[in-house]
Amino acid sequence: MSKKIHSQDSVCKHYCSSPFISTRQTAWDKISPCAFGPIEVQVDANMPQSERWHHPELNALREKFSAGLRPTECKRCWDEEDAGAQSLRLRTNAQYGTDHPNWKQGPKELVIKTTNVCNLACRTCGGWDTSFYWPEGAHYEEIYGATGNDFIQVRDKVYHNSNSYKLSDLVNLEKISFFGGEPLLDKKHAVLLEKIVAADKAKDTTLFYSTNGQQTGKHYEKLWSKFKRVEIFFSIDGIEEQFEYLRWPGNWAKTVKNIDWFLDLPNRYPDVDWYFQGTQCVSLINIADYQKTAKWLRKKLNTVHFNIVDHPNHYRMTNLPDFLKAKIVDTIEDSEIKNYLTIESADITELQKMIVWTKRQDIFRNQDYATAFPNTYELLKPYWSMIDNLHE
Repeated sequence: MSKKIHSQDSVCKHYCSSPFISTRQTAWDKISPCAFGPIEVQVDANMPQSERWHHPELNALREKFSAGLRPTECKRCWDEEDAGAQSLRLRTNAQYGTDHPNWKQGPKELVIKTTNVCNLACRTCGGWDTSFYWPEGAHYEEIYGATGNDFIQVRDKVYHNSNSYKLSDLVNLEKISFFGGEPLLDKKHAVLLEKIVAADKAKDTTLFYSTNGQQTGKHYEKLWSKFKRVEIFFSIDGIEEQFEYLRWPGNWAKTVKNIDWFLDLPNRYPDVDWYFQGTQCVSLINIADYQKTAKWLRKKLNTVHFNIVDHPNHYRMTNLPDFLKAKIVDTIEDSEIKNYLTIESADITELQKMIVWTKRQDIFRNQDYATAFPNTYELLKPYWSMIDNLHE
């Protein structure tokens, strides 16, 4: 059954359903209205889920959307829409509609950042999301004086408290989305799945996982088999050498083998509605080389979702100088990437910062950007050779 959508007369064109249907919970007790985290509110670990849902700062954002405003906190979606992409706001409105008279009873979608434990240290990630980065962050402080860099340890290893939900918090629940860290390393979230199964709600609930493909779901497959639908999104920013460069120290052959394990799940559990998709981060690092991976994902998984990197700022593709954008813009086949590339002028300071950090990481990891991404490197080469001092 299609979701009810208000006419433009009753809902402003900037309206977003996310604050009324979803909540993002982190393992370190920050709450937000959606997966992108446009605002993050630190709450006490013991605050009940019902109070989190009605937190004054989340209500303030709801009021902005109800008033027809375009909140500046939601810049990521506005930028994507300006580039002609299907933003999270548009996708959420399409999936859930914009009519939510019972929103006060609780969310329809739980978005859970299950842990900061991960077995990869991806180039566009940071120490807040992956514990694997912490030794590297300490190295950059010691060797380059990069105090407070994005890769240092900011908290202990932690897992989301899956015991914090009462059945009354799940009255409206239709979907749970798990992110990390790496969510498949969090064995504790099975507690929440078991609670939903025991309440006889699994048959009406969809599960979503964003995984790096370095492990299978063998610990969860029997639980998954009880749910209405299971969506697995594989984070694949490159293939072969490019994968191992961007998602270090990941192993490409192992990744392909694990993807095939997931793709066999419909044969073992045909009663579940399974869905698989590739998600590719596109940034300044791979802007002239991303299409090779996009083609592989479309062939392997039939589709690809582009996650346009908007932070850290130095990885924004828009930092490619305008005269270099002109060289490649007509070669880009995907309109949302092509349009996003040109939505703003380059910030040369951020471009230089990207080169500094790429060179630092290449040294630490014994990698070579020019070999992994030859097309993008050729574009950046004039600026690349100008950066010699890697110290703060």
